[in-house]
Amino acid sequence: MQIGNKLFPYPTINNNTLRSCFKETVYSFKCNDYNDGQNYILEDARIEINNENIKKKIKEGQLGVGLIIECSATVYRKMYELTIEPQTIKIPIGELRDKVEVSCYIYAKEQIENFNDNDFLEDYDGYCFKIDKNDIIAIDDGYSTIIAYDDSMDKKVSSIFQIIRDKSLQCMVIEKKAKKIVISLPEEEFTYYDNLRKNDNFQNIFFAMLAIPALTYCLKEFQDTVKLGDYELEAIEMEYNWFISVKNAYKKQYNVELTEEVFKNLDVSILSQKLLNNGNLNGIKDLFNISIGRKLYGGEEDE
Repeated sequence: MQIGNKLFPYPTINNNTLRSCFKETVYSFKCNDYNDGQNYILEDARIEINNENIKKKIKEGQLGVGLIIECSATVYRKMYELTIEPQTIKIPIGELRDKVEVSCYIYAKEQIENFNDNDFLEDYDGYCFKIDKNDIIAIDDGYSTIIAYDDSMDKKVSSIFQIIRDKSLQCMVIEKKAKKIVISLPEEEFTYYDNLRKNDNFQNIFFAMLAIPALTYCLKEFQDTVKLGDYELEAIEMEYNWFISVKNAYKKQYNVELTEEVFKNLDVSILSQKLLNNGNLNGIKDLFNISIGRKLYGGEEDE
Protein backbone atom coordinates (compact mmCIF):
# COMPACT_ATOMS: atom_id res chain seq x y z
CA MET A 1 0.00 0.00 0.00
CA GLN A 2 1.49 3.31 -1.07
CA ILE A 3 0.13 6.67 0.11
CA GLY A 4 2.45 8.79 -2.02
CA ASN A 5 1.16 12.34 -2.54
CA LYS A 6 -2.34 11.64 -1.25
CA LEU A 7 -3.75 14.55 0.76
CA PHE A 8 -5.67 14.25 4.03
CA PRO A 9 -8.18 16.66 5.63
CA TYR A 10 -6.07 16.69 8.79
CA PRO A 11 -2.32 16.90 9.54
CA THR A 12 -0.28 13.71 9.05
CA ILE A 13 3.27 12.72 9.88
CA ASN A 14 5.32 11.45 6.95
CA ASN A 15 8.67 9.72 6.79
CA ASN A 16 9.28 12.03 3.82
CA THR A 17 9.70 15.32 5.69
CA LEU A 18 8.65 17.32 2.61
CA ARG A 19 5.18 15.78 2.92
CA SER A 20 4.88 15.96 6.70
CA CYS A 21 2.51 18.39 8.42
CA PHE A 22 4.55 18.31 11.63
CA LYS A 23 7.55 20.52 12.33
CA GLU A 24 10.00 18.38 14.30
CA THR A 25 8.35 14.96 14.49
CA VAL A 26 10.37 12.19 12.82
CA TYR A 27 8.71 8.85 12.10
CA SER A 28 10.06 5.75 10.36
CA PHE A 29 9.79 1.97 10.17
CA LYS A 30 12.98 0.03 10.94
CA CYS A 31 13.96 -3.60 10.57
CA ASN A 32 16.71 -5.94 9.42
CA ASP A 33 15.16 -7.97 6.61
CA TYR A 34 16.59 -11.04 4.90
CA ASN A 35 15.64 -14.30 3.20
CA ASP A 36 16.98 -17.44 4.91
CA GLY A 37 15.74 -19.76 2.15
CA GLN A 38 12.68 -20.86 4.10
CA ASN A 39 11.28 -17.57 5.37
CA TYR A 40 11.36 -13.88 4.58
CA ILE A 41 12.35 -12.48 7.95
CA LEU A 42 11.91 -8.95 9.29
CA GLU A 43 14.10 -8.95 12.37
CA ASP A 44 13.73 -6.26 15.05
CA ALA A 45 10.74 -4.76 13.21
CA ARG A 46 9.67 -1.58 14.98
CA ILE A 47 8.78 2.06 14.55
CA GLU A 48 10.84 5.01 15.66
CA ILE A 49 9.03 8.24 16.52
CA ASN A 50 10.08 11.19 18.68
CA ASN A 51 6.60 12.59 19.34
CA GLU A 52 5.57 11.88 22.97
CA ASN A 53 1.91 12.71 22.30
CA ILE A 54 1.69 10.05 19.57
CA LYS A 55 3.62 7.55 21.72
CA LYS A 56 1.15 8.11 24.55
CA LYS A 57 -1.84 7.52 22.28
CA ILE A 58 -0.25 4.27 21.03
CA LYS A 59 0.29 3.07 24.61
CA GLU A 60 -3.28 4.00 25.53
CA GLY A 61 -4.65 2.10 22.55
CA GLN A 62 -6.11 5.07 20.70
CA LEU A 63 -3.57 4.61 17.90
CA GLY A 64 -2.18 1.43 16.39
CA VAL A 65 0.76 0.57 14.17
CA GLY A 66 0.12 -1.51 11.07
CA LEU A 67 2.92 -3.11 9.07
CA ILE A 68 1.55 -4.09 5.65
CA ILE A 69 3.29 -6.67 3.48
CA GLU A 70 2.00 -7.18 -0.05
CA CYS A 71 2.98 -9.37 -2.98
CA SER A 72 0.88 -9.04 -6.15
CA ALA A 73 2.46 -12.13 -7.75
CA THR A 74 1.03 -14.42 -5.04
CA VAL A 75 -1.90 -12.20 -3.98
CA TYR A 76 -0.39 -12.04 -0.48
CA ARG A 77 -1.51 -9.14 1.70
CA LYS A 78 -1.35 -9.09 5.46
CA MET A 79 -1.19 -6.49 8.19
CA TYR A 80 0.98 -7.15 11.24
CA GLU A 81 0.39 -5.14 14.41
CA LEU A 82 3.60 -3.49 15.61
CA THR A 83 4.64 -1.45 18.62
CA ILE A 84 7.63 0.67 19.46
CA GLU A 85 9.24 -2.47 20.92
CA PRO A 86 11.14 -4.65 18.37
CA GLN A 87 9.66 -7.93 17.20
CA THR A 88 10.54 -10.50 14.56
CA ILE A 89 8.17 -11.46 11.75
CA LYS A 90 8.60 -14.58 9.62
CA ILE A 91 6.73 -15.23 6.38
CA PRO A 92 7.11 -18.62 4.61
CA ILE A 93 9.04 -17.99 1.42
CA GLY A 94 6.45 -19.90 -0.63
CA GLU A 95 3.95 -17.13 0.15
CA LEU A 96 6.06 -14.51 -1.65
CA ARG A 97 7.59 -14.17 -5.08
CA ASP A 98 9.16 -11.38 -7.14
CA LYS A 99 8.30 -7.85 -5.92
CA VAL A 100 7.25 -7.48 -2.29
CA GLU A 101 6.16 -4.13 -0.85
CA VAL A 102 6.63 -3.30 2.83
CA SER A 103 4.98 -0.22 4.37
CA CYS A 104 4.08 0.91 7.87
CA TYR A 105 1.42 3.32 9.16
CA ILE A 106 0.10 4.63 12.44
CA TYR A 107 -3.70 4.62 12.35
CA ALA A 108 -6.63 5.42 14.64
CA LYS A 109 -8.03 2.40 16.44
CA GLU A 110 -11.00 4.42 17.60
CA GLN A 111 -12.64 7.75 16.85
CA ILE A 112 -10.73 10.74 18.24
CA GLU A 113 -12.91 13.85 18.59
CA ASN A 114 -10.25 16.50 19.24
CA PHE A 115 -6.92 15.49 17.74
CA ASN A 116 -4.24 18.15 18.16
CA ASP A 117 -0.51 18.36 18.67
CA ASN A 118 1.93 21.05 19.68
CA ASP A 119 4.13 20.12 16.72
CA PHE A 120 1.57 20.94 13.98
CA LEU A 121 2.84 23.22 11.24
CA GLU A 122 1.82 26.87 11.60
CA ASP A 123 -1.12 26.41 9.18
CA TYR A 124 -2.72 23.95 11.62
CA ASP A 125 -1.59 25.56 14.86
CA GLY A 126 -4.43 25.87 17.37
CA TYR A 127 -6.85 23.64 15.45
CA CYS A 128 -8.39 20.35 16.56
CA PHE A 129 -9.46 17.65 14.14
CA LYS A 130 -11.94 14.78 14.22
CA ILE A 131 -10.18 11.52 13.39
CA ASP A 132 -12.33 8.55 12.40
CA LYS A 133 -11.49 4.96 13.18
CA ASN A 134 -8.82 3.55 10.79
CA ASP A 135 -7.74 7.02 9.61
CA ILE A 136 -4.00 7.16 8.94
CA ILE A 137 -1.96 9.43 11.21
CA ALA A 138 1.65 8.63 10.28
CA ILE A 139 3.02 7.36 6.97
CA ASP A 140 6.09 5.41 5.97
CA ASP A 141 5.63 4.09 2.43
CA GLY A 142 8.54 1.80 3.17
CA TYR A 143 10.38 -0.07 0.48
CA SER A 144 10.15 -2.77 -2.16
CA THR A 145 12.27 -5.88 -2.23
CA ILE A 146 12.60 -8.80 -4.63
CA ILE A 147 12.15 -12.36 -3.41
CA ALA A 148 14.18 -14.37 -5.88
CA TYR A 149 12.49 -17.71 -5.37
CA ASP A 150 14.84 -20.58 -6.11
CA ASP A 151 12.68 -23.02 -8.04
CA SER A 152 15.50 -25.49 -8.71
CA MET A 153 14.21 -27.75 -5.94
CA ASP A 154 10.72 -27.75 -7.39
CA LYS A 155 12.02 -28.62 -10.84
CA LYS A 156 14.12 -31.42 -9.41
CA VAL A 157 11.28 -32.93 -7.40
CA SER A 158 8.62 -32.35 -10.04
CA SER A 159 10.80 -34.19 -12.57
CA ILE A 160 10.11 -37.45 -10.73
CA PHE A 161 6.60 -37.52 -12.21
CA GLN A 162 5.50 -38.88 -15.56
CA ILE A 163 1.94 -38.18 -16.70
CA ILE A 164 0.63 -40.47 -19.41
CA ARG A 165 -2.56 -41.23 -21.32
CA ASP A 166 -4.46 -44.49 -20.78
CA LYS A 167 -7.62 -44.87 -22.86
CA SER A 168 -8.82 -47.79 -20.75
CA LEU A 169 -9.09 -45.76 -17.53
CA GLN A 170 -12.03 -43.96 -16.00
CA CYS A 171 -10.07 -42.34 -13.16
CA MET A 172 -6.52 -41.30 -12.27
CA VAL A 173 -4.13 -44.12 -11.41
CA ILE A 174 -0.82 -43.72 -9.51
CA GLU A 175 2.02 -46.23 -9.84
CA LYS A 176 5.44 -46.36 -8.20
CA LYS A 177 8.03 -47.16 -10.85
CA ALA A 178 11.80 -47.41 -10.47
CA LYS A 179 12.63 -44.05 -12.07
CA LYS A 180 9.35 -42.14 -11.88
CA ILE A 181 5.99 -41.87 -10.22
CA VAL A 182 3.66 -42.56 -13.11
CA ILE A 183 0.28 -40.80 -13.14
CA SER A 184 -2.12 -42.20 -15.72
CA LEU A 185 -5.11 -40.17 -16.89
CA PRO A 186 -8.12 -41.13 -19.02
CA GLU A 187 -8.12 -39.99 -22.66
CA GLU A 188 -10.26 -36.86 -22.32
CA GLU A 189 -8.64 -35.56 -19.12
CA PHE A 190 -5.13 -36.18 -20.48
CA THR A 191 -6.00 -34.12 -23.58
CA TYR A 192 -7.11 -31.22 -21.38
CA TYR A 193 -3.93 -31.52 -19.32
CA ASP A 194 -1.72 -31.71 -22.40
CA ASN A 195 -3.24 -28.52 -23.81
CA LEU A 196 -2.73 -26.57 -20.59
CA ARG A 197 0.50 -27.94 -19.12
CA LYS A 198 2.80 -25.39 -20.82
CA ASN A 199 0.83 -22.46 -19.45
CA ASP A 200 2.55 -21.16 -16.29
CA ASN A 201 -0.81 -20.07 -14.88
CA PHE A 202 -1.79 -23.70 -14.35
CA GLN A 203 1.41 -25.25 -12.97
CA ASN A 204 0.46 -24.91 -9.30
CA ILE A 205 -3.03 -26.18 -10.08
CA PHE A 206 -1.60 -29.33 -11.66
CA PHE A 207 0.73 -29.75 -8.67
CA ALA A 208 -2.31 -29.54 -6.40
CA MET A 209 -4.47 -31.96 -8.40
CA LEU A 210 -1.89 -34.47 -9.61
CA ALA A 211 1.62 -34.28 -8.15
CA ILE A 212 0.93 -33.64 -4.46
CA PRO A 213 -1.67 -36.43 -4.08
CA ALA A 214 0.58 -38.83 -6.01
CA LEU A 215 3.67 -38.08 -3.93
CA THR A 216 1.65 -38.28 -0.70
CA TYR A 217 0.24 -41.68 -1.73
CA CYS A 218 3.68 -43.11 -2.53
CA LEU A 219 5.40 -41.73 0.57
CA LYS A 220 2.60 -43.04 2.79
CA GLU A 221 3.02 -46.54 1.35
CA PHE A 222 6.78 -46.35 1.95
CA GLN A 223 6.23 -45.07 5.49
CA ASP A 224 3.83 -47.89 6.34
CA THR A 225 6.27 -50.55 5.16
CA VAL A 226 9.15 -48.96 7.10
CA LYS A 227 7.06 -48.79 10.27
CA LEU A 228 6.14 -52.48 9.89
CA GLY A 229 9.80 -53.36 9.42
CA ASP A 230 9.19 -54.81 5.95
CA TYR A 231 11.48 -52.28 4.27
CA GLU A 232 14.47 -50.16 5.16
CA LEU A 233 14.87 -46.68 3.77
CA GLU A 234 18.07 -47.71 2.03
CA ALA A 235 16.26 -50.51 0.20
CA ILE A 236 13.54 -48.10 -0.95
CA GLU A 237 16.22 -45.76 -2.27
CA MET A 238 17.89 -48.57 -4.21
CA GLU A 239 14.64 -49.81 -5.76
CA TYR A 240 13.08 -46.42 -6.48
CA ASN A 241 15.69 -44.00 -7.80
CA TRP A 242 13.31 -41.02 -7.66
CA PHE A 243 13.28 -41.26 -3.87
CA ILE A 244 16.84 -39.87 -3.89
CA SER A 245 15.44 -36.59 -5.21
CA VAL A 246 12.96 -36.53 -2.34
CA LYS A 247 15.75 -37.08 0.20
CA ASN A 248 17.90 -34.36 -1.38
CA ALA A 249 14.99 -31.92 -1.48
CA TYR A 250 14.19 -32.67 2.16
CA LYS A 251 17.77 -31.91 3.20
CA LYS A 252 17.72 -28.66 1.22
CA GLN A 253 14.37 -27.65 2.71
CA TYR A 254 15.09 -28.51 6.35
CA ASN A 255 18.91 -28.65 6.44
CA VAL A 256 18.90 -32.14 8.00
CA GLU A 257 19.19 -35.66 6.60
CA LEU A 258 16.04 -37.69 6.03
CA THR A 259 16.86 -40.67 8.22
CA GLU A 260 14.70 -43.73 8.72
CA GLU A 261 13.67 -42.61 12.21
CA VAL A 262 12.70 -39.16 10.94
CA PHE A 263 10.79 -40.65 8.01
CA LYS A 264 8.70 -42.88 10.30
CA ASN A 265 7.31 -39.87 12.14
CA LEU A 266 6.78 -37.47 9.26
CA ASP A 267 3.42 -36.16 8.18
CA VAL A 268 3.91 -37.14 4.54
CA SER A 269 0.96 -35.02 3.41
CA ILE A 270 2.63 -31.85 4.70
CA LEU A 271 6.02 -32.98 3.39
CA SER A 272 4.62 -33.47 -0.12
CA GLN A 273 3.16 -29.97 -0.08
CA LYS A 274 6.41 -28.41 1.13
CA LEU A 275 8.58 -30.22 -1.40
CA LEU A 276 6.28 -29.06 -4.20
CA ASN A 277 6.25 -25.41 -3.13
CA ASN A 278 2.81 -25.54 -1.48
CA GLY A 279 1.32 -26.04 -4.93
CA ASN A 280 -2.12 -26.64 -3.43
CA LEU A 281 -2.23 -23.26 -1.68
CA ASN A 282 -0.63 -21.45 -4.61
CA GLY A 283 -3.05 -23.24 -6.92
CA ILE A 284 -5.97 -21.69 -5.04
CA LYS A 285 -4.36 -18.26 -5.43
CA ASP A 286 -3.76 -18.86 -9.14
CA LEU A 287 -7.39 -19.88 -9.63
CA PHE A 288 -8.42 -16.68 -7.87
CA ASN A 289 -6.16 -14.61 -10.14
CA ILE A 290 -7.50 -16.32 -13.25
CA SER A 291 -11.09 -15.81 -12.10
CA ILE A 292 -10.56 -12.15 -11.23
CA GLY A 293 -8.70 -11.59 -14.53
CA ARG A 294 -11.65 -12.89 -16.51
CA LYS A 295 -14.09 -10.73 -14.57
CA LEU A 296 -11.96 -7.64 -15.09
CA TYR A 297 -10.95 -8.14 -18.71
CA GLY A 298 -13.44 -10.68 -20.06
CA GLY A 299 -12.74 -13.61 -22.35
CA GLU A 300 -10.26 -16.42 -21.80
CA GLU A 301 -6.83 -16.30 -20.23
CA ASP A 302 -3.89 -15.96 -22.62
CA GLU A 303 -1.39 -18.76 -22.77
